[in-house]
Amino acid sequence: MFKQRTDLTDESAMLMIQAARKHALTIGAPQNIAVVDAGGRLLAFCRMPGAKFHSIDTSTAKAVTAASIAAPTGGAPDQFGVLLGITTQGQFTNLVGGLPVFIEGQLAGAIGVGSGSPDEDLAVAQAGIDALTKVLENN
Repeated sequence: MFKQRTDLTDESAMLMIQAARKHALTIGAPQNIAVVDAGGRLLAFCRMPGAKFHSIDTSTAKAVTAASIAAPTGGAPDQFGVLLGITTQGQFTNLVGGLPVFIEGQLAGAIGVGSGSPDEDLAVAQAGIDALTKVLENN
């Protein structure tokens, strides 16, 4: 009758932000980093000095989109990517840098990163997920 859910907490969101930020510093790419819960609600955000101000909204949109579709952003064909942003007034995006977070096979939230190249954004987002995965494996 009821479905049990696993959501990210503020503590897990901050762990992801800290790990993502550390990786961004390592590669020399200041970033905007957003973490949302499974419903796309913002849990934590970091704007690093030097990160592009226009990426504040896109990093959050990447996280919201990844949570909404339970898949990485950037996979839609180009002709749909532009329409996705327009029809949702920028709330969803097809830009690379949003990754869903799964815990025990259930969607728990997502991380979105923006301000660098697509490869940098993706690597920084993955660093956040890797840190959370490591903690979960050790518990």
